[in-house]
Amino acid sequence: MLYLRFSLFCNGFFYIFIIFFEFEIVAQQLSVVSESEDFGKFHSWEKQLKTFTVKNTLNYSINLLRVRSSCSCTIVDFTPCTLAPGQDTSVSVSIPQHTLSGKFSKTVYVETDVPGQEFLKLTVSGTAVPAVDVQPKSEVYLGRLEVGKARSFSFRLVPASPDMSLKLLPADEGENQAAATLLRNDDTTFTMKLNFTPDASRRYVAIRRKIATSTKRQEWCTIILDIMIAIMEDGLKEI
Repeated sequence: MLYLRFSLFCNGFFYIFIIFFEFEIVAQQLSVVSESEDFGKFHSWEKQLKTFTVKNTLNYSINLLRVRSSCSCTIVDFTPCTLAPGQDTSVSVSIPQHTLSGKFSKTVYVETDVPGQEFLKLTVSGTAVPAVDVQPKSEVYLGRLEVGKARSFSFRLVPASPDMSLKLLPADEGENQAAATLLRNDDTTFTMKLNFTPDASRRYVAIRRKIATSTKRQEWCTIILDIMIAIMEDGLKEI
């Protein structure tokens, strides 16, 4: 709100006039067609891609400098550039195969030289259906274990697609804390049996095994199963 006040002397009298002006200040900003994109529900073995459009709605040229991501699971296709007034550019965000599982929300920041808009926040979200569901779950608790006594535990692996095939791959160096076997059940599920022998130096057994998956529409690709077998906090029981 702005007002002007002035006075006028006429015929021996002062007249005071006050004029009020009401106006709205509209801040100029960069325009993003949509600041958030939802992938919805999708199979984790299918690559996902969303594209954002950034437009310069200012009356001067601006620079888009770089992008920063909240997670290495997102790949951003972006080229630093200068945008003249009215120009736009695209920022593409993709989710590679087998990088996410379950519900997620990830953020990408586009750094600019615009005062007050130094970082444009772009968000992608969705629900990635894992290729294989581990049952009862990928982390189990077996209580206190005896050192040197061989143990085994079986997991049920349920593929997300009934036509999916699974194949157990050799463990990498440093991951072979347990011998594993993979058997197909009578239905569309699989059983992975782990045989391991606890030692006194560990309070848990962490097992990483690679499994190859394929469907009629997809060639073989590799997923990683991380299995955690927890032991009581007071450690292992010596025998």
